[in-house]
Amino acid sequence: MCSRNWKIAMAVPWLAFVAMLVDIGRAYDQLPAVIASHFNAAGIANGFAPKQPVFTTIIVIAFGLLCIFTFLLTRFPQISGLGWLVMVGEYWGIGLLVGLTHATLRVGLREAATLDFPIGIWSLIMGGALVIGEIGRIRTVRRHADAHGGQFIAEEVHGSQKMGGSFLLFAVVTCSAAVVVGARGVAVVVLATVGILMLGCAIWAWTGFQYRITTAGLEIRMLGMPIRFIPAMDIQSIQAQDCNPLTDFGGWGIRGIGKMRAYIWGGNRCVHVRTHAGDEIYLGVADPDRMVRELESMTPVSHR
Repeated sequence: MCSRNWKIAMAVPWLAFVAMLVDIGRAYDQLPAVIASHFNAAGIANGFAPKQPVFTTIIVIAFGLLCIFTFLLTRFPQISGLGWLVMVGEYWGIGLLVGLTHATLRVGLREAATLDFPIGIWSLIMGGALVIGEIGRIRTVRRHADAHGGQFIAEEVHGSQKMGGSFLLFAVVTCSAAVVVGARGVAVVVLATVGILMLGCAIWAWTGFQYRITTAGLEIRMLGMPIRFIPAMDIQSIQAQDCNPLTDFGGWGIRGIGKMRAYIWGGNRCVHVRTHAGDEIYLGVADPDRMVRELESMTPVSHR
């Protein structure tokens, strides 16, 4: 069940959508039949179209995005790393549509000569919100783990040098391509961004996930940061089982939606942890049977 604050946060983009409809409705009759519908990087109009299909398209896209994001966010009953990413993505996308629509109306009404919505500033604000929110979430997880304390039992590390090497190769090729082809402007930004992301994935895959097992519970870390803590009392059952990351979880890294989550970088076996709340957690590890024995010493749970 979604928390009250999560529901309020989910409702805000819908209110922005309603505000956008009101904005369009108030200005629609004052607009000419054909309005500016496309703008260059400087915000100068370089394409025109009838106003009805322009705003119909905008409204349909915004409504569709809201439905998709709302469905995804209902799969996250509590704020999680992936849930926060989806939430910020929705705010950025809907805010962008609302802001650009208002700016387009201003151009159509001749209140402005160019499209004056600050896309870059808006993106920086949302990027900052993503980082600040994630830092706050990680600190909450850390406090939760520290508060429970517990005697140390074992620590397991699960990564993939092959996956890390593949991402690193892709990062090198992408950055090299930018130099070889002499990319300029937007092309440089795109290639550099992709290269940096691939480099980050390479480091992530190489270092993998760290599982710290204490008598208090199981802490999952990534890049040295705690991303999840499962109290021992919440665990219902533990078992080692066969798996195929691609077919069972849809790939590698952090996978899943809703109550299912997989932390895996390779291999064909994993540890399956089920909680009393119905969470299904799959942990990639080199020796699942050993990790099950370590988890068994953490708390008396059912093992199948």
